[in-house]
Amino acid sequence: MNDNEKELEQLLGDLTFDDTPDRKHRDLLEQELLRNFDLHGSKTVGSRHHAKWRIVMNTKIAKIAAAAVLLIAAFVGFGLLDGTSSVSWAQVRDQVAAVKAVVYKVQVKTTENGKPVQLRIEATLANQHGTRMDTYMGKQLLGRSFTLADKKSQIHIFPKKKKYIEVALTEENRIENGDPKLIVESFMKGDYQELGRREIDGVAVKGIQSSDVSPTAGFPGGRGLMEALKDQSCAKVLTSLWVDVATGWPVEIAMDVTDKDGNEQMKIVVGDFQWDAQIDPATFGSIIPEGYTAMYKVDAQHLEEGKQLLDGLKYFAQINDGKYPAKLSIRDVVGEIGKIYGAKKGDPSFKIDDTQVSTLKFGAQYFQTLQKDGKDPAYYGPTVTAADANKVLLRWKLSDGQYRVIMGDLQIKDVDAAQLAKLEAP
Repeated sequence: MNDNEKELEQLLGDLTFDDTPDRKHRDLLEQELLRNFDLHGSKTVGSRHHAKWRIVMNTKIAKIAAAAVLLIAAFVGFGLLDGTSSVSWAQVRDQVAAVKAVVYKVQVKTTENGKPVQLRIEATLANQHGTRMDTYMGKQLLGRSFTLADKKSQIHIFPKKKKYIEVALTEENRIENGDPKLIVESFMKGDYQELGRREIDGVAVKGIQSSDVSPTAGFPGGRGLMEALKDQSCAKVLTSLWVDVATGWPVEIAMDVTDKDGNEQMKIVVGDFQWDAQIDPATFGSIIPEGYTAMYKVDAQHLEEGKQLLDGLKYFAQINDGKYPAKLSIRDVVGEIGKIYGAKKGDPSFKIDDTQVSTLKFGAQYFQTLQKDGKDPAYYGPTVTAADANKVLLRWKLSDGQYRVIMGDLQIKDVDAAQLAKLEAP
C-alpha cells in the first residue's frame, strides 16, 4: 500500500460525523474530504480536483475513494447532514410504499368502565391476499379478521361463538384498515417535527411527530378507534414515527390519544415489523373454519341508503318499549342494551339477538362517520319515539345536496333543505 492509499484509508477510518442538524455540515465535510484528497498539496481548488482524480482513478485508491463516496451518500441520503431531513423522510416513504408484504404487531392500551384493557394484534398485510389481524387479550384469541383483496370484503371470525360476520366494503373502508404504509404516507402529507434520536431494542432510530395523522390512515381499527372513545370531540391525537437510521425502515409507530386535560385515553404502538416479508399462503387459507355459522352479512357499500341503520333502530325500539337510543354511537348503544338486558333478565322469554345488535352497531358507526365527512348529520333519539310518525328521527346530507331523512316510524324519504326545515320545525 502506497502513502496515498494509507492517507485516504486513515482519513476514512478516523472520519466522524455529527448528526446534529446543521446546514454547514455538508460543505464542511466536502472541504475536509477535498483537503485530504489533495494528494499533491495543491492550494487551488481547480488544480486539486484535476490532480486528485487523475491519480485516484488510475490506482487502487479508486476502491477506497468509491467507498468514501458511498459513505457520504448514505449520510446525505438520510438527511443527517441536512437540517430539514426532507430527503430522508421522502426516501422512507418511497421505500415503504414499494413493499408488497409486511408482518407486524400492535399493542393497544385503553380503559373500559374504569378498568385497564390491553389488547395485542398480530397482523399480516400482503398485496396479493389482503390483511389478516388476530386480536388477543392475554393468551386468548378474541377474534380474527380478514380484509380480502380479491373480494373487497371483510370477514370477522369469533372463535368463542364459532360464528362469523361478512362485510362488503367500499374501497375507502378496505384500504383504511391495518395498512402501516398508509400511516407513513399520512406523515408526509401533514406537518411534523423532528424528535431526534433514541434506541428501540438496541436499534438506533430517528423520529418525527405529528398531530395531523388520523387513526383512519391505516391504523388497525380505522374509524372504530375514535368511535370507542368516550368524548372523541375533545380527544387529542399525537403520532410518532421512528425509523432505523441505518436502513430507513420504520421500527415503531405510536399513537397517543388524550383528552383535553391531557389524560391518556388510548395508546397504540405498532412495531415488530418484518418488511418485505415472505408470506405463507396458508396465512390466508381456511378463512372460515369448518363448523362456523354466519351471524349476518353487511353491505358497507350501501350504508348511505339507511336500511342498515333502520333495521338496527327497529330492533332497539322493539326491546325498549318504542324508545330509540339516547345517543347513536357504538359505546352508548351497547351500554343501553346492557341496561335493558339487566332490567329484563328475569323474563325467560327475553333474549338479545346478537345479529340485530351488530346490525345497529354497524349502522351507528356509519352515522358517526357522517360528521367527519361533512354530511351535516342530526339525531333526535332522546325526544322522538316509534310513535312519532311526523317527526324526524335522524337525517344527513347526500352528495347531490338532498337530505336523507328517517322519520320516527322509520319511514325513509329524501327532501331538499327547505322541506327539511319544515319537517324539523317545532
